[in-house]
Amino acid sequence: MKKVFYHKYIITLGLLLFFTLLMPFISPLNGKTAFAQSIDPVKNDIKLNLKSVSLVKGKTFTLKVYNLKDSDKVSFKSNDTEVASVSDDGTITANKVGETTITVTVKEGETLSCDITVGPPAISIKMTKSRIVLGEGKSDILKVILKPSNTAEVARFSSYDPNIVSVSSGGRITANKFGLTYLFAQVGDSSDGTRKYAMCTVIVTAPGDVENLENYYSVTTELNSIPEQDLNQAEYDFFNVKYSSSDTKTLVEQYDQYLKSKFDFKSLTPASTDSGTVS
Repeated sequence: MKKVFYHKYIITLGLLLFFTLLMPFISPLNGKTAFAQSIDPVKNDIKLNLKSVSLVKGKTFTLKVYNLKDSDKVSFKSNDTEVASVSDDGTITANKVGETTITVTVKEGETLSCDITVGPPAISIKMTKSRIVLGEGKSDILKVILKPSNTAEVARFSSYDPNIVSVSSGGRITANKFGLTYLFAQVGDSSDGTRKYAMCTVIVTAPGDVENLENYYSVTTELNSIPEQDLNQAEYDFFNVKYSSSDTKTLVEQYDQYLKSKFDFKSLTPASTDSGTVS
């Protein structure tokens, strides 16, 4: 009994320390606007919510100062207001492409700083791969090309069907179950007409089928002449509806047979229009 009580006491104490000391420093970060360098959670130290911020021209971000006393007064100053100005409450406005520093002064003379980088909005975004084949349980990183290269925008990722493939805010994808889905990378906002996005197809199969399916795509040149929309629909239908794990044929054999029944590779016209569509 003493041993069980001792174990419960240790666990309870550990949880208490975790929620008391660590939880106040765990907070979500808005990846659309800024990135933070790591800040050591030293108790009672005056610190900023971010040490560096990347902003798109015309956008704003508010600096916050933590662990102030009630009597402390704070002032904000930009080293170059043409690049980025700052208001009395710490709201930074990105005015021109360039770099500057916001200096924060506390009443007692202590100063903090935040490096500001202002970049132009992205005019285009593109995935480095249009199709990814991934084994169940495996992961990969989505990569995008943003133009211009000095844009301050960061791609935001999403999955059409997270049950098949989930994606993190940083673009790490995880293959959860057999099937096909679409992943999107987006910059800008639909509200002001600046939204731009790119898409790629992700096929999840048994790990042993990945290489064979990739080889099939690389050697079956007839697929390149099928209209992209028609091929995308055929892929979706096969991997999400038609494929049968109980069939004696391999996945690639079933896929090849299905495509040949749907398309005439000589004339490259759809042979049928059955199947469900992506809504």
